[in-house]
Amino acid sequence: MSLRARVKAVIFDMDGLMFDTERIAQTAWQHAASKFGYDFTAETYAGIIGLALPDVVQYTRTTFGADFPFDSIYMRKQELVDEWITIHGTPLKAGLLELMDQVERADLRMALASSSGKGIILRNLEHAGLQAERFNAIVGGDEISRGKPAPDIFLAASRRLGAMPAECLVLEDSNTGIQAACAAGMIAIMVPDMLTPSEATMGCAWQILPDLYAVRDLLLEENGRQS
Repeated sequence: MSLRARVKAVIFDMDGLMFDTERIAQTAWQHAASKFGYDFTAETYAGIIGLALPDVVQYTRTTFGADFPFDSIYMRKQELVDEWITIHGTPLKAGLLELMDQVERADLRMALASSSGKGIILRNLEHAGLQAERFNAIVGGDEISRGKPAPDIFLAASRRLGAMPAECLVLEDSNTGIQAACAAGMIAIMVPDMLTPSEATMGCAWQILPDLYAVRDLLLEENGRQS
């Protein structure tokens, strides 16, 4: 069975997949942590990509110790990111608009499911010039009990879309996100951003593609087979 025959909905991750915001956040974490005497390295940041906030808290305190002043550093990090996005806008990943247009032309339902909170999602969409109404469902990490790699966020998205998990195509840039999609029983495509595919990702991802244009082209090809 072709991909197009199987897929009824596409679920987008946000940071690093739709928007080029991971590098902004990494720089903000580094600056905020340094004010409190901590060296928030690129390696440390890589460990939190794709995680929901409670898991970020646990990861940073495991890394730096139980006395790591998470709330203060996180608040300053958020201020820095907010300032950058307010001034510069939310940077789109190449091919995003073309892919979203193709998803709509193919008459597929569309969801956004991100480990970021719902408020951050809506802020990013606004400053990217994208209407939240283009998505049939939006699920934030603050709306679920277990973050990625648990499948909860993608299962919640599929329920809101009215689609069976096996009918959903998930687009992710993180290994934890791919693992969550696979655990949900969905078709997973990784478009790497700051992370390379892990062995687990290589074992369960349906495809690993270089950019969102390649995803668009895949849907175009599949749609052409159906016409």
